[in-house]
Amino acid sequence: MRQKTLASVFPVFLLIISVALFFPMTVGATQVVDITSGDVGHTYDITWMDPTSSTGLPTNLSATGSFTVKSLSSSEILLNITLNNTTSSSFQAAILSLGMTSSPSVSGQLLGASSVFTGLSDPGNFPGGFKNINLCLYAGSNCNGGDINNGLQSASSTSFELALTTSTGNFLSSGIDLSQFPVKFQTQDGSFEFGDSVFPAAPEPSSVLLAGTGFLMILPFFRRTIRKRLFLI
Repeated sequence: MRQKTLASVFPVFLLIISVALFFPMTVGATQVVDITSGDVGHTYDITWMDPTSSTGLPTNLSATGSFTVKSLSSSEILLNITLNNTTSSSFQAAILSLGMTSSPSVSGQLLGASSVFTGLSDPGNFPGGFKNINLCLYAGSNCNGGDINNGLQSASSTSFELALTTSTGNFLSSGIDLSQFPVKFQTQDGSFEFGDSVFPAAPEPSSVLLAGTGFLMILPFFRRTIRKRLFLI
């Protein structure tokens, strides 16, 4: 009976291993941008998406952002930021706030001309339950929101420069980590706050090798079990 049971589960085991190795699950992850002195001139891209299945809206809420490191000193980092609201133009959905978490903690200053984002607060006090937001850029009355017509409208973009300064760390020796990046959308059907992208979790090469080696080691056992089962039958 034991031999028959082991042999009968072999196809199921093989299916599970195949799925785990070649069709990894998709998991939610918050992107962390680690900036060091060697990253001057580099651009980091961030994507936001809140699908209709989550919001109940007739279209996805979506945006992309590009963060380019223009300069870095021991106490200041200068970023050039381009934010694109990629939500369908047929649906009014304006981005009113953009937040971020930093380590070490920073103060911010908006530089250059932005047609949308004119306010900045640090700490951020971001709406929607987000914690430890050090910085918030906003287009409305404050970080919590405002008039929908003041935000970055659907199918529109804006660019600006942001200077980040610290009195508690040294960017040249330790760099800076930026994370969370929540956005607040004000739409014609309500407001929504959510964080940055969902990324596919691909297995590490060492994990694939380990699983494959384990599978090859137990394969002869299952073959012997199948032969015994055939003999008994």
